[in-house]
Amino acid sequence: MFKREKKVYLELTDAERRLVRMYLMSWRNKLTAQGRDAGPVNDLLMKLMT
Repeated sequence: MFKREKKVYLELTDAERRLVRMYLMSWRNKLTAQGRDAGPVNDLLMKLMT
């Protein structure tokens, strides 16, 4: 009845990590400027930085 979601793990180089962080922050800023919820993007940023 309940399906388990698959977890995905990415191995990123330092340069890739910087690019992903930059794009996520840009996306978060666009959502905030539009008055939309940026919570899920913030969650991704937090996961990326830990």
